[in-house]
Amino acid sequence: MKSLPDIVYDGDAHLSLDLYLPDSLQAEACVIYAHGGGFRKGGRDHVEALHFARHFTQAGFALASVSYRLDTPARAFSASDQASIERCMARSRKVGLTLSPRLYGPAFMAAVEDLSKAVSFLWREGHSLGIKAPKVGILGVSSGGVAALALAYPPVQWHHRVSRPGAVVAISSAFVQPWRLNEEGPPCLMINGVRDRIIHLQNARIGALRADQVGAPVTLHNTRVPGHLAQVDLVLDGMTRHGERYMQLMLDEFARLHRV
Repeated sequence: MKSLPDIVYDGDAHLSLDLYLPDSLQAEACVIYAHGGGFRKGGRDHVEALHFARHFTQAGFALASVSYRLDTPARAFSASDQASIERCMARSRKVGLTLSPRLYGPAFMAAVEDLSKAVSFLWREGHSLGIKAPKVGILGVSSGGVAALALAYPPVQWHHRVSRPGAVVAISSAFVQPWRLNEEGPPCLMINGVRDRIIHLQNARIGALRADQVGAPVTLHNTRVPGHLAQVDLVLDGMTRHGERYMQLMLDEFARLHRV
C-alpha cells in the first residue's frame, strides 16, 4: 500500500486528506473515509482509517481519509442557509429521531459541504493521483456516516451546490432528513447494531422505512451486535450470520462504482 499524506483539497478552509493507493495497479475508484466524533472531535489520522485502507487497497480501491470542519457554528452560514438549517432541524425532530440535535445542526451541514468538496476534488484530480476513473463513494462512521448519507440525498437548498457520491456505506449512522430519499439517489448501505446509546437502531429504521415507501436504493443491515463503536470492529474482522465477511459485504457495495 502506498500513501500520499496531507493533500490539501480545500485551501480556504485548510482541509486535507491522506490518500492510500494499491502498490502496483492504478486504483479503479476511490472511497472517502469520513471519521466519527459527533462533529466535535475526531480526525482523519485515526487508526481505523489505516485498517480500512489496507482492506480497500488490497481490493483495488484508493481510500482518501479526509478532514472536515468541526464545531462549525450557525454564524458560518448565510442568513438564508441558517433559516434552512433551522427548518430542517425542526422537521428532523418531528419525524421521530432520538438523536442529539448536534447531529443535524450547523456542524453537520458544514461536514456535508466539506465531504462534497472532497468528492469534487477527487473527481478533478483523481487521475493525476493514481485513480483510474472519477468514481467516488463514501464510507462514514457514526457522524461521518450521518453526513455521507445526507450528501447522497441533500437538502433542497444545497441540491445544486454539492457533489454527490456514487455509493455510501454508513456504520452506526442514520438518515437525519429521511424525507429527502427518492428512487433516483445513489445506493446506500447502513450497518447498525442493537443497544446503541448514541444512534439507536430505531433511527436507522426510520430511513429504511422511508426508502421502502419511495423505492430508494437503501439497505439497512442489523448486525444484532450491541454497541456503537463495536460495529467498526465487526465490519473490519467479523462475519454475518450467514458466514459472509462484513468487509466483503461492504466492498461489494462499493463495487457498484465500477458499474456506473
